[in-house]
Amino acid sequence: MLNPIGKTIAIALLFLSLNKVNGEDYAASFKKLREQKAEGAKIDSLLDEWRAKNSNDPDAWITSANYYFNESLGPTVSAKTPEKGDYSLKDTTTGKTAGSISFKPNVAKTSRSATDLLQEATGKFPDRLDIWCGLAFIYQESGDFDNELATLKKMVAYTKGHPTGLKWLKGESIQEPENSYVPEKLHGYGVYYEKKENPEDDKRWFQISSLATQEYPNHPEAFNDSAGYYADLGDWKKARELFEKAHQLDPKSPGPLINLGNVCLEAKDPASARKYFEEAIKLEPNGALANEAKQALAKLKKK
Repeated sequence: MLNPIGKTIAIALLFLSLNKVNGEDYAASFKKLREQKAEGAKIDSLLDEWRAKNSNDPDAWITSANYYFNESLGPTVSAKTPEKGDYSLKDTTTGKTAGSISFKPNVAKTSRSATDLLQEATGKFPDRLDIWCGLAFIYQESGDFDNELATLKKMVAYTKGHPTGLKWLKGESIQEPENSYVPEKLHGYGVYYEKKENPEDDKRWFQISSLATQEYPNHPEAFNDSAGYYADLGDWKKARELFEKAHQLDPKSPGPLINLGNVCLEAKDPASARKYFEEAIKLEPNGALANEAKQALAKLKKK
């Protein structure tokens, strides 16, 4: 016969086991309804019940948000140049690209909001960085930069206050230190805008990189990104200052040195450019960046 403590443990384990089974049953039922192409009302009912009865299961919110996000996708016709994943529109007369068709969220109306669900989930499961990042991604895809940046700021605030016990997909623990892992995530969101190569998105890139430099002043990538923004503006002095900061924080990386070399070339300082390119080659003699440095040095010799 179990003693009272043993009974308590046994009941707790049974409760956890039942919760797990119930969660798996909801996931299986959701999958089955999707395969059967069930009407939206049935899926709404199942997902609502899953969240209500398994309130400690992050997957209930993640699955719901993913479903409504995908359901909200719809075609958007634009005169903009096609980006990755877009369909190109051709002018039938000239044969030239005349625009694009892209699939964006919030085009089709849904009964529930993916962003509302993930906002709720960040409050219930703030240690799940995959949920924070998923919410930021949806805002990014929706073209809602203000809310994307606000979400990233909230994520940073939480993680700085709770640097341990953070989790990612499927609740797996994040082993990398918070002050390394989080700024790398910010870098990824910033690069999305940097690759668009237009003044408005460059400003968004800079806002994200500035958030990283302010909150993670010992992370070199943030300063490298901010320097790149100033380089695009032609502000060689500020760009050089920030690239030097990135190099100072990560002296074994050839990237900031290559960037410094290129900035010095633009600033008409070939002597400094040569020094930085040579340092980059010493750090990584056979890497791809070394080849870029060698080509730059070859051009300098011809001058």
